[in-house]
Amino acid sequence: MELEAVLNDYLRKIGCTAKKLAEESGVSAIQLSRWRSGSRKPSHEMLLRLSAGIAKLSGGTLREDAVARELLETMPAPRRSGSGLGQRLDLLLDALKIHTSEVARVLNFDPSYLSRIRSGKRNPANNEPIIDGVSRYIARRCTSESEREAAAGLIGTDAAALSDGEAYRDALAAWLRSGTPQQALGSADIRSLLSALDSFDLNEYIRAIRIGDGDGAASGMPEARSVTGLRNMMRCELDFFRATALSDSEENVLIYTDMPLTELAKDPAFPKQWMQAVAELIKKGLRVEMIHNVDRPFEELLLGLEVHIPMYMTGRIVPYYLKESNSGPFRHLLEMSGAAALSGEAISGHHAEGRYTLTFDPAEIRYYQKRAAALKEKAAPLMDVFTQEQEEGFRAFLRSEAEKGFYPAPIDMPAFRNVSVQVCHDRWAVISKERAPRVSFVIRHPKLVDAIERFAAPLVD
Repeated sequence: MELEAVLNDYLRKIGCTAKKLAEESGVSAIQLSRWRSGSRKPSHEMLLRLSAGIAKLSGGTLREDAVARELLETMPAPRRSGSGLGQRLDLLLDALKIHTSEVARVLNFDPSYLSRIRSGKRNPANNEPIIDGVSRYIARRCTSESEREAAAGLIGTDAAALSDGEAYRDALAAWLRSGTPQQALGSADIRSLLSALDSFDLNEYIRAIRIGDGDGAASGMPEARSVTGLRNMMRCELDFFRATALSDSEENVLIYTDMPLTELAKDPAFPKQWMQAVAELIKKGLRVEMIHNVDRPFEELLLGLEVHIPMYMTGRIVPYYLKESNSGPFRHLLEMSGAAALSGEAISGHHAEGRYTLTFDPAEIRYYQKRAAALKEKAAPLMDVFTQEQEEGFRAFLRSEAEKGFYPAPIDMPAFRNVSVQVCHDRWAVISKERAPRVSFVIRHPKLVDAIERFAAPLVD
């Protein structure tokens, strides 16, 4: 059965209008209308949103995983099993109805050469000129609502996230560089995440931390200030952590940002400095509540988790994600403790002109504490973390799921000696680190569960 027929059938079953389903699923009414008419196909991410919306509106009569399975069965298989720039370029130009000759003229390439790249018969020695040129051209040319929706559906984001020209260009370039189409999203990134977890030794990490040692403590408490630019923001963030670690405050710490992680990671020293700074909070005994923005490009989301997930092993960092989409033109930062607050915002694509404020003023801290509390109300747990001391709780979770009829399938992971993975189809995934020390992560967010499930085929007894 075609997707449009399945969607219309579900609307009849639950007695719901298309407008109500769009609102509940977090998609636009125009998008849903085009999917129902068959003129557009949604991305995998959008299908999962629809599944959740249909299940909720059914009042419990329909299961989300069953709805998702039926919707996904209507989607066509990818035309080629390979990956790479040629396939992605082909999919992108097809989706936007752009001829090879038009792109070749803009990039000053031989049309036959570009056609061979698009078909996968040629691999360019340097992808960057093609990626940069195509991204810039499409962001400038394909600006109608229908074209942005087509591009957004292909690369797995919301059309609203492409309303800014620079953000549109950057999103296209990131997709062309680092991901295969939505049907095979995330394999390389998942491997990188598991590799980092496999080699991470929490005991060595904790032993290496010395609160109050080094240049930061010697210079005393940092100064309150307002700054512009990502580099200055990064310095303020490290100073926020240092001020919190050196203070007498024992209040929880909240961290939220939807700033571009790939830009921050371009400074090779910053991720290590960031981990060291957060580790000082952990060693002090503070609870760190970290709210993730999952509306990022997938490679950014995995980059963040690769840094964060080993630290979740301490049991002192609690991960959340925002249930509502935050795909507007603004990007935000809010970090809160009992001793300091760091806040800021920037226009998407113009992060270098963003403004950020670090304050230690008690009245301002109370204001930001209220904002942090309101933000946390809109968040849901990203995963459950079971440390070695909580092993019985993890076993109780598995028993409870089994009683409901949900059983995990193991994933073959020969490359990792210290990590095992189990997946319960369309429901949750478990990543377990076997030693140094043992810890299990129960991951529930659909985007991450899907990527882990696609990483390798489950073993069948």
